[in-house]
Amino acid sequence: MKKILLLIVIIPILSTLAQPTGMVGETFNLKSIVKNNKYFTPNGESPNLTIYELPTSHVLDADGINNTLNAGASFNGNTMTLNSFGITLQDCDEPNCYFEDLYFYEILTNQNLESKTFTYYYNENNGYKYLRLKDTGNNWANFSTEPAPEPDPMIFQTWYLYRVDVDLGDPIFYTGPNPPQITINQDFTYTGIEDCAVVNGDFILGNGDEYYDFILQSRNYAQDETDCPPGPVTYTMWELEIGLPLGSSLYQGNDGNEYFQFETSPGFISHFRNVLLSTPENNLSGLKIFPNPAQNTLLLQSSNNDLDSVSISDVNGRMVISLKKLTSNEIDVSALKPGIYFITIQSSEGNLTKKFIKN
Repeated sequence: MKKILLLIVIIPILSTLAQPTGMVGETFNLKSIVKNNKYFTPNGESPNLTIYELPTSHVLDADGINNTLNAGASFNGNTMTLNSFGITLQDCDEPNCYFEDLYFYEILTNQNLESKTFTYYYNENNGYKYLRLKDTGNNWANFSTEPAPEPDPMIFQTWYLYRVDVDLGDPIFYTGPNPPQITINQDFTYTGIEDCAVVNGDFILGNGDEYYDFILQSRNYAQDETDCPPGPVTYTMWELEIGLPLGSSLYQGNDGNEYFQFETSPGFISHFRNVLLSTPENNLSGLKIFPNPAQNTLLLQSSNNDLDSVSISDVNGRMVISLKKLTSNEIDVSALKPGIYFITIQSSEGNLTKKFIKN
């Protein structure tokens, strides 16, 4: 990013207590802002923050989208106070300038450039440094020394929704020749089909964490219902419309197909694959699976159906148990780790998948 000389002279502020030494002189990349909603740093932008130590004071230097901000910084325990702000006044008319306004005038200071105190949280993990600033209004700025995320090329293709998990309820399956689907392009724009409507928008790519490979956030969502008959349209990927951060993963399945999933909150997961596969109708009747949660044994009770095979997969779609030609209605699950699993029962009448919990 092009550096611009400050228009306002900064007045240093004395530090009352030393901040963690790892913070000083380190450039932290701004990853996300929480201001009512969560906003990830737009693709291709590099706003940041650096704290410099002077002989008797500290100063903070921050890049936005087109402008820079400077301020005096003082520390007291786990708080940091910024004041004596200077912000360059270059015109910012890029599509992502909203993010600079959030960063400078909603987080670091306000339109009147008033002093502001933050609680800061600093730690180091896996070779990276992490910094979080929280103001008294419970607004956050999240920083780290991680580089900008690099997309996995596998993401850029058409994905077909085949299953949605809803907390502890039974999964919902999508079959037929035209299930909900989404095509993600290399510039992170997307188009999709939901019911009779065509949708489009674009994604912001965020760094992953210990749970997800990466984060996606939908923007500029639009719907075209021109070809829809009168009446309500069923939207199954509503997360795209409201812009929820999507914790996402990609993986190669045991069947050779590629899989993509995103999770908006624990237990709410949308599963996609890159091929259309038909799933037999769930015609099994009267089948009971208990106990749920299970500890060592899962029992299958069916008075009218002969069960051919059973498979159990984890929440990532990986098969962990596969049984052919069942001779007993008892399934040993004692070796499974605690968590959520899906059991698929196959019979001459079709397939049935249910969710269960292993304690």
